[in-house]
Parts: sequence; C-alpha cells; structure tokens
Amino acid sequence: MLVLSVASSLLNWPIWPAAALSWFATLRLGRQLPRTSRRQALLLGGAGVGFWVVALFHDTPHSLLSALVINQTLLMMFAGISFLSLATPSDTSVSSSRRQQGSLLGTLFGVHLFGAVINMSALFLFGDRMQRRGQLDRQQMIVLGRAFPAAAAWSPFFVAMGVALTYAPGLDFLTLLPWGLAAAFLLLGLVAMDAYRVGGDFIGFPLQVNALVLPCTLAVSVVLIHHWWPGLSIPLIISIISPLFAILLMPGNDRLSRLRDQCNEGLPRLAPQFALFLAAGVLSSGLAAMLASWPGGPDLPFSRFGEWHAWLLLGLIVALAFVGIHPLVGVTTLAPLLSPLSPDPTLLGMMFLMGWALGTGSSPLSGSNLALSVRYGVKAKDIMRWNLPYALIGWLLCGVVFAAHNWLT
Repeated sequence: MLVLSVASSLLNWPIWPAAALSWFATLRLGRQLPRTSRRQALLLGGAGVGFWVVALFHDTPHSLLSALVINQTLLMMFAGISFLSLATPSDTSVSSSRRQQGSLLGTLFGVHLFGAVINMSALFLFGDRMQRRGQLDRQQMIVLGRAFPAAAAWSPFFVAMGVALTYAPGLDFLTLLPWGLAAAFLLLGLVAMDAYRVGGDFIGFPLQVNALVLPCTLAVSVVLIHHWWPGLSIPLIISIISPLFAILLMPGNDRLSRLRDQCNEGLPRLAPQFALFLAAGVLSSGLAAMLASWPGGPDLPFSRFGEWHAWLLLGLIVALAFVGIHPLVGVTTLAPLLSPLSPDPTLLGMMFLMGWALGTGSSPLSGSNLALSVRYGVKAKDIMRWNLPYALIGWLLCGVVFAAHNWLT
C-alpha cells in the first residue's frame, strides 16, 4: 500500500488501487482490533453509510468512490511515519542510563521535539527511563502527557498535519508553521508552569543534543524539499523520506532485527488507526455528499468563518475529546459544514491542529494518555482532574494566537 500510494502520487496514477489495499489490510486485521476501536469504527462508518444512502437518494453530485479514497494520503503518511520508530535511540545514544533530577525543561523539550518526529515511541522512550517502580508521578505525567501532543500544533510528522492539509483545502504548511509554533510554545509554557507549581524533585530524562539529530534533520529536510518542490505535498514528502532516514540513522548493531520487527509487528500495529481513519473518511465524505444534495445547504448560525468562530469551535473539539470523541471526528464533521463559507485555510488549519494538540493532550481518553495510564499505573480520574484546568487555560491561550493572526493578517 505504501509503495503504491507513493508511486500513484508521484506519477499521477489513480489512487484507488492503493486505497483498496488499505481496506483489505484493515479488514484482514479486523479480528485483532481492540473492542473499543472496532466499536468506534463501526459507529463512524455506519453513520457515514447512512449519510451516503440519503445523499444517493437525492442524486448527490459526489462520487461514491470518495468514501474509499478520501483519507488515503493520510494512511500513506501513517505507514511512512511508522518507520521512524526504527531510529529510536538505544540506551547508549541517550544522555544517561540513569534518571536525572532537576531536568524538567530538558525533559519537556526533549519529549516534545523527539515526539514531534517519532510520535508515540517517544513517550515510552522517556517514560521507561523516568518511572519508579513502574509508575509515573503527577509531575512526570503532566510533562509527558501534555508536552508530546503539543507538537501536533506544528509538526509535519504528526498525522494531525496531514488531516489539516486534507480537510482545509489550500492550506500552505509554511504559512501555517509560525502560528503552530506559537501555539505549541504557549502550551509548553503552561505545562512547565503547572509542573513547577506541583513542586518536589523532578526525575526526568533529557536527551543530549546528538540525540536530536534525527528530528531536526527531518524537519529541515521537509521544509527545504517543500520549498524547492512545492508541487510535492507534505504527506508525500514525509512518506518518502521517513523510511529512508530511519533506515540510514537506525543503530547499526540491530538493524536487521528492527527491520524484521517493523515488517512483522510494526505495520500490523497500525490497524486501529487505519480503521479509525477509513471509517472517518466514510463519515466525512458521506456528510459532504449529503450536504451537496441539500438545496441551499444547512442553515449555520453564522455566515462567515472568523477568529471568534474558530476559537469557539476549538473549544467544542476539546470538550468532545474529554468524552472520548477523537479530534479527528470533530475535524471530519466540521470540515464539510464549514466548506460553503470558503474559510481562510490557514485559520481553519490552525483550529484543527490546536484542537488535536489540546484535545489529545488534556483528555484522559486520548490514545497517548491512555497508553501512559495503562503502562505506568496512572488513574484516568486523576488525569481528568489534573488536566481540566490545562484544557481551559490552553483554550484561552489558543485564543491569543487567533487574535494575533487576526491582527497581523
């Protein structure tokens, strides 16, 4: 699927054969899906099928094929990024094999920058070295659980960026990047303040500068390639360079075993994410098709999409994340509803990315916080109690970024 997706994008071939492989792989691994993932995918996909039935009954101009292919570039990006876990540093390449005190800021920026590239693997890289007797304390949980997802506001290696580029047509990554970095900086500042307020000796795990070669090299490469060849989309660039850089930069002593594990275990582990994105694609395309067959379109309570609307809808995405509704669902539902208003793609993309960063960072039901909760013995109710103020203040800080965008553009 990955190879065919890249080839189709480069050579302008039809994308549906690669999409067919995505569906086949997901269905083939369907029995391995966790019960929650299976239920969520069936619910989203079922709602999407219902929308499509109504749309086809009213002679929608949209093609049914879009339900199968709409998120294919995101799945291509998912598969490409998964190879980056091959380049996770071994114990000898990090700053110390021992936990360190007084390293809160080093740990915060380390997990943010490294997680911006290798995603969830960074949580376990840091968490396994910071835990005491298999557990993380409140300070550690605040830093890991929030600093990592904040990278979704700007990182091209988060699938959130691929989602924004897909559902905010006309969005330019380089135009968006300063606003995403500003939002991430404010959120990280809030995380640091909250962690310092808790007090006590912090047991962290800061990476040395040489361990950040991979994320920095990849980020610079993406920006330069996109600048030199603007015709190549960000998801396509990432899908090409991620496996190449990962193989080149992975530790040489266990290269073969890591490659074998990636093929046999790493790629099949993507099944829950594939199921969610395929089902969300059916939902979004079905909703868009139904709205297209709706005379005059839906009656929204506003006729234009501005900073205030983005800020309020951001709050809605974050609130829904707290009850277990992934930000992806909010994005794929809002995008077709807002499309008739011809929104500013940068503003729309900012809202999507901030919703992903703040929603997944604060919700106890997000994938990253659930992983930390299960692996390191942190109660979900404690995460909820600790993160509610963060979600509210973070939402207000994101409003400052929206206001700055309105003032400067």
